[in-house]
Amino acid sequence: MDGETGEEGRPMDLRNWHRERRWRPYRADLHREVARLRAPAFARYRVEVRKDELDDPNWEAEADEEESTRPFSAAMATIKKRVEWRKSNPAGDVLGWTPSSRQRLRRAPPLLHLCLMSLVKHGEEIESLEGIPDDLKHKIVSLLCSNRKMNSRILRTYLNGSTTEIHLTDCSWASEDVIQDAFTSCNIDHLRLVQLDLSGRCMPDYVLHTIFAKSQYSFPSLVTLSLKGAYRLTDNVLSVLASSAPSLKSINLGKCSLITSCGIISLAEKLNLTELYIDNCQKIDVMQILPALESMEHLKVLSVAGASTVCDTFISRLMHACGYNMRELVVADCHDEAIAAFLEASGGSLIELSLNNIAKVEHQTAIAVAHGCHSNLQNLDLSFCRRLTDEALGFIVDNCSHLSILKLFGCSQVTEQFLKGHSNSQVRIIGLTGSILDEMEMSKV
Repeated sequence: MDGETGEEGRPMDLRNWHRERRWRPYRADLHREVARLRAPAFARYRVEVRKDELDDPNWEAEADEEESTRPFSAAMATIKKRVEWRKSNPAGDVLGWTPSSRQRLRRAPPLLHLCLMSLVKHGEEIESLEGIPDDLKHKIVSLLCSNRKMNSRILRTYLNGSTTEIHLTDCSWASEDVIQDAFTSCNIDHLRLVQLDLSGRCMPDYVLHTIFAKSQYSFPSLVTLSLKGAYRLTDNVLSVLASSAPSLKSINLGKCSLITSCGIISLAEKLNLTELYIDNCQKIDVMQILPALESMEHLKVLSVAGASTVCDTFISRLMHACGYNMRELVVADCHDEAIAAFLEASGGSLIELSLNNIAKVEHQTAIAVAHGCHSNLQNLDLSFCRRLTDEALGFIVDNCSHLSILKLFGCSQVTEQFLKGHSNSQVRIIGLTGSILDEMEMSKV
């Protein structure tokens, strides 16, 4: 017995050896019981059916229902449904689109983009932005933010001197003191645009109140304000914004999760807004703010992406009041079934349209976009609209001659038939090939 070892490789004396032999059968039974309990999670087996169950007409229906809930069966059902739909709806009869045989070369990244990305890569070496044109300066800072290269030193350099715009697409790196100090040293009298996105960490109510409440009209020239992702802001500061920036026309409060319907109604009463972004604000009920939206005679851009309260009634009433003037509508992640009817009736003025992740978008919506929005549409987001076929996408792109950007993130159903078959040479398709981050950066340049 001296030469035997236990399960962990340690030598056993005679007493331990007898104990190990005595418990071994029970351990085997325990392991078999654990395997039996876990087996249903990893495998399926056919259960014996009694004769009386076979005679029951409901048994087969219940079995089919159980089978349909399994992932593989659901996938097969989806494929079968898609094949049957295509057989009963030939592409030529529905959309009348055929791919072009003309081959196009893949567009190379712009030289400006390559130069800016090289500069961003070595952002810690930037000592000054003096002498750089404002438009390039803003692009450099935006790229530094999105690539996590921004810091307080570069921010001071960026705001040094007179500027009319501030573009900070990501403020998650900044502290409350950094933001307050930046606006203390900045000349705010001539600011027309302020973008402080993803500023939840550094932008509670009191910080924004400190920045904007210096005087009644402390931001007299401010037209555009973006506070997307400022999740610590409440309705209390919206009145301060309205009194400090009376010329404000565009405001982005997307993902400001504490803002409510009352705050938006109050803001609409005090400002003559033309652009309003309230994406993913779960405390805002769009039906409650609908009267306020209907009163905005000059509203041109509205984004209610992710709003669970969007419905056909909301779309119909909004379009009746503002549809003639609307040029951008974002209803991504909503479940609205009247979008095709709206596009056919009032889509002619739209320049940008986002239908991101709307499950019901398919060939009927494609026809509505191609016919109703063909005159002015420039930017279209159809990401995760997986019911759109190559024929539907080709029909849209070929009919919308001014379309320059088409986003198709998550559209795994798209094939080379569309990519090489459409005839719109100026459209840039984003989201299907290459690095997602690279494609998004290129779209900003």
